[in-house]
Amino acid sequence: MKFWQLTYPEYESDYQHTYINGFLEHPFGLPGVDCDVCGETWGGSRHLRFKCPTPMRRLKNIKDRWPISRSEHAELQKKVMRALRIRGAPFVALQPGDTFQPSYLDVPSRPRADFLWASIGTLVVSERVKRLLVSACPNDVVACPVTSRKIGKRSAKLEPVIPESGEPEDMVAELSVARRTTDVGKYFEILIRNESGYPPGGTPKRFCAGCQRPAIGERRKFRMTPKMWMGNSIFYMATTLYIIVTDDLRGRIETVKPTNVRFESI
Repeated sequence: MKFWQLTYPEYESDYQHTYINGFLEHPFGLPGVDCDVCGETWGGSRHLRFKCPTPMRRLKNIKDRWPISRSEHAELQKKVMRALRIRGAPFVALQPGDTFQPSYLDVPSRPRADFLWASIGTLVVSERVKRLLVSACPNDVVACPVTSRKIGKRSAKLEPVIPESGEPEDMVAELSVARRTTDVGKYFEILIRNESGYPPGGTPKRFCAGCQRPAIGERRKFRMTPKMWMGNSIFYMATTLYIIVTDDLRGRIETVKPTNVRFESI
């Protein structure tokens, strides 16, 4: 069995990366946690399929996500779980840093690619790639619609215009809200539901009794082995945000000749 990491092409610069892919924003989510048990301040980066309940969107901790104490976090999670009818315990069913739908896409150029690498650990894809993934592995992915918000006018094939500040993110900050995005095409966020077994050296030494944060060893190797495979076509490598696909799914994706994507042997 051969596995491949799904990733972006090698760009000439960070400017080109931002110009082509932009940024995907999830305005609502859970804050980080300042844990009194392990002493760590942290937040993950999971994107969830649930829409943030409208009453929750007004809460300060849902909008700014500045770290809060473990006890405050547990109470906030319980409120969110009740609103979303999620069963489970705080720090297990939900985690610090989790974000909710909706999501908004800002791109300095006019996006045309099948894959947009606009957010770490998630996929933004065209409608045809969405259809392929949902059809090929319906139990492995969830597709959520993306709202195009700030969209540039220039072709993504042109050289990026470098902002005066020199910061790539300011290419988006200087954009106004697009008046017309109907010709851009629909994009979807693909949420990956499963992960592999632990990679070599990556089995957690322990989990915090308070916030459930895993302590990962420093000898972790970023390598996919057959023993790690749990039978999914697309999944995360455990303890990482690496998106892995099987050789079979790679072949099916390549049949549509997708743009702005690279398969790297892992």
